[in-house]
Amino acid sequence: MHNAKEAPFLVVAALSYELQKLKSLPQDGLALLETGEGIQNAERHLEAWLERNEAQAVLSIGFAGGLSNSLQAGDIVVAREVRDSESKPDQTLMIAAHQLRFGFPVKSGVAFTSNEILWKAEAKQALARALSQNEVGFVDMESTAIAGVCARRGLPFLIARSITDLLDEDLPLDFNLYRNDDGRVDSGRVMKGVLRKPLTIKGLLELRSRSKLCADRIAAFVIGLTESLDLRSKL
Repeated sequence: MHNAKEAPFLVVAALSYELQKLKSLPQDGLALLETGEGIQNAERHLEAWLERNEAQAVLSIGFAGGLSNSLQAGDIVVAREVRDSESKPDQTLMIAAHQLRFGFPVKSGVAFTSNEILWKAEAKQALARALSQNEVGFVDMESTAIAGVCARRGLPFLIARSITDLLDEDLPLDFNLYRNDDGRVDSGRVMKGVLRKPLTIKGLLELRSRSKLCADRIAAFVIGLTESLDLRSKL
């Protein structure tokens, strides 16, 4: 890593829930940052944090939609490429991530960034056509922003996502309808939407269950990765 050893690993996520499991664990050597959804929020909040603090590296985590039939809910995908970005994830972090062993799959793939929540299977499938036959991919709303900020600052970064919704699945609601002026999904608006569409409750409960699984797994991934890097730096 390029920065001073005492600087923390900065773990960045769009949503508080994506960091919730990590918040409940010992965080030696970690700093946590919630940015809100979307490219502009991710860029603004990460830049502001880095103006005031130093980081050893940035670990961007969170949930994503799967763009490959081989992906199952809860799988972790580490981005080896961020599409539409010239910035490359750090190879040392990539190698360390793939040397770890968990009781769940950790795959290598391509990160796509969308300005909107791709809630329809058709939208994900259209994006997936940009992948070659055996490539694995996911879509989120922040990866190009994270890569851009880190590249400008010469800061090593890694992007890892846990899959909440599969390539052939619609989300239960069009969450874009419930975003506020700064792009965050407003939970109060979502609840009002659910009251108007009670048939969506089953799908939302399933999504909540998957989100818990994904949050647990991404936390285990972060802890495993940072511990392995910390041990390596002490050898």
